[in-house]
Amino acid sequence: MDALANLSGQRVLVTGATGFVGRHVVQQGLALDVELHALSRTERRSAGIRWWQGDLLDEDAIKQVLSQVRPDGILHLAAGGVAYGAARNRDVLQVNIEGLAILLDSVQEAGIRPHVVLAGSGFEYAPQDRPLREDDPIAPNSVYGVSKAAATQLAHLYASKFPVTVLRLFSLYGPGEQEPRVGPYVIAQTRRGLPIDLTPGEQMRDYTYVKDAAEGYWRALASRPVAPGCRVWNLASGITITLRSFLETLAQLLGQRGLTPDLHFGARPYRSDELMTYAADIALLHTELAWFPATPLAAGLSAMLNGYNLSNARQGYCSDRSQDKYYEP
Repeated sequence: MDALANLSGQRVLVTGATGFVGRHVVQQGLALDVELHALSRTERRSAGIRWWQGDLLDEDAIKQVLSQVRPDGILHLAAGGVAYGAARNRDVLQVNIEGLAILLDSVQEAGIRPHVVLAGSGFEYAPQDRPLREDDPIAPNSVYGVSKAAATQLAHLYASKFPVTVLRLFSLYGPGEQEPRVGPYVIAQTRRGLPIDLTPGEQMRDYTYVKDAAEGYWRALASRPVAPGCRVWNLASGITITLRSFLETLAQLLGQRGLTPDLHFGARPYRSDELMTYAADIALLHTELAWFPATPLAAGLSAMLNGYNLSNARQGYCSDRSQDKYYEP
């Protein structure tokens, strides 16, 4: 029997349900036998989901949601600062640390014991020149990484009251991804008929298909620990490739659709804080969850391209480079 059957009949609350990962988590939840609830800052309606309106930093709103839903499981995906430089440092820290504290405090005050699964990050670790393991030192080199590392430590404090699992994500890609992330940026620049200036692309990365990551959250939730405590697992493909290889595969797939990206590797310098190796060891995930992401890179990129109307691409070169910005995860 599939382990996801363990979720049958459970009430599950998803935060960050409108984000890149959250949209896929919610979509997969609709196919499961769960009572699905989702939190959003704006009013939303959709079949099969009970939407709740509230800001993660609004303590009264969060307490009200938890007291009414009384979830058996919580998938906490809401986060700030995921895209490099996209938010102020103080906002990143407030959302990722204070927001989690409000959520966990509210769970405790509601007198419930849900299994809480949190979105962690590989940026929590000290940089290494090899795939990162869960027992590696925690010494992030970014404010986002600091916020996620602090969130994990906070989770450990509350895990004596109810079970918590932290899934550390790495570089995600797939349907619904938006600029300025590098994959959508390359697609958009190709459609605009513009050259694409890139770093040399020697960065070593672990690219994980977003739908695999979403499934991982449901599978982690289904494997509720018998006793309270905090588990930490890397959630990634376990395959390390260069950024250049990732983009060349994307370019090849675009070529099969009649488009030719004008890639210029080495036209940009690396960032001053560039991580040349950012990859995951997923042995613990495989051993303890008995599952791992399995979508091949070409298949995942093809699925992402299927979401674009590539027939409307511009023909020929266009000199307007006002949108020439992107983020290499």
